[in-house]
Amino acid sequence: MRILHIAAHLGGGAGKAISGIAVLGQQMFPDIHRVVLLQAPEKSGYVQVCEAHQISVELWKDPTVLDWADVIVVSWWNHPTMAQFLHNIPPIHKPILLWSHVNGCHYPFLNATFAQTFDRVLLTTPYSLENRTWTPEERNTISGRAEIVYGMGSFQAVSIVPKSSFDQGAEFVVGYAGTLNYGKLHPEFVQYCMAVCERLPNARFVMAGDRDAALERDIQAAGLEDRFTFPGFVPDVPALIQTFDVFGYLLHPEHYGTTENVLLEAMAAGLPVVVRKQNVEQFIVPETAGIHVETSEEYGQALEQLHRNPAMREALGRQAREHAMRQYDAQENTVRFRSACCQAQAGGTHDFSFLGEDAWLWFLYGLDGETRRSFEEARQGTDQDIRMLLRGCPPILREERKSSLRHFAKTYPEDKILKKFEQIMEDL
Repeated sequence: MRILHIAAHLGGGAGKAISGIAVLGQQMFPDIHRVVLLQAPEKSGYVQVCEAHQISVELWKDPTVLDWADVIVVSWWNHPTMAQFLHNIPPIHKPILLWSHVNGCHYPFLNATFAQTFDRVLLTTPYSLENRTWTPEERNTISGRAEIVYGMGSFQAVSIVPKSSFDQGAEFVVGYAGTLNYGKLHPEFVQYCMAVCERLPNARFVMAGDRDAALERDIQAAGLEDRFTFPGFVPDVPALIQTFDVFGYLLHPEHYGTTENVLLEAMAAGLPVVVRKQNVEQFIVPETAGIHVETSEEYGQALEQLHRNPAMREALGRQAREHAMRQYDAQENTVRFRSACCQAQAGGTHDFSFLGEDAWLWFLYGLDGETRRSFEEARQGTDQDIRMLLRGCPPILREERKSSLRHFAKTYPEDKILKKFEQIMEDL
């Protein structure tokens, strides 16, 4: 079977997912995987992984590449280039699958009409099926053609060395690795950490990832700068995790994430994890393998309990590792992916013209209905209406990338509406 992957790029979690499934797919089955990118890759890591395993990676040039494929897999996370690509390609008569690398329950939303256009839908978390923008009938239709294919690449929990010592040092280290801005972190993250510091004088927070000025300003304003360490980008996250006592993963209630690979790595390392009871986290970490909290007070209590009880930390870490090994196996994940490809049957002609004719409409298509109406009303109003809307919009829409309004505006500078919104956003 010839499987053609189409993606905006091979960076980040999507790059790990696509390259991993392609490599394992060719190792396990008599298939050929090929990857077409819509823009030149900024980082070559996962491109090199593919090419080292004789998987072709090329830039999109013309539709003739579609003729090669038996099955087409579109990797989607609402990247600005993807809507234009789908809108412009000729009607497709072959089996085509959607692989969503965001949960779709928050921005960027996975629109039901869009999902139903594909013959099969690959979801990277069961949480996606709880999408509040779908009707019960749409949910039933999508569920009937959906398969869970995690975005974990070639991850194998058993290959990660488990934490061997739970003896406490001079400091109680609460670790985190990943995105450090408020598009991903909980908006009250600092208050949660304050609740811990009030109970544990020796608590230290190690936050690995690209540093964020807004987060650090809030930490300084709270007088907690001496409690935090920011090592920046860390190439060997599993090794860093070994130095943590607890993995604290407090994400924004409306974050877009799915598989959360760093959380899987922490669990596989046998580290006790504390997450908020929300979103994809409640699916990744069952209550038998971690602690769920809902308030800053509960977070402080949970970490104080773990601080006082090394045996509890060890037991919880062991249960987390066992769950990760049982639930997240890359080979089983690849089998599910291939099964979906085999089951996909072209349901007539695939036509994506409904996405709209310009970049402004492509941006709006990733919003939920209420927010979309607010943007349209603001566009027809005054500059002050736009300012008020942008001040209250979700933080992710103000990001530089991540399919944000800025991202769409920079990708399509000729779109006058997006440009106006971006200019007003820059002045806020």
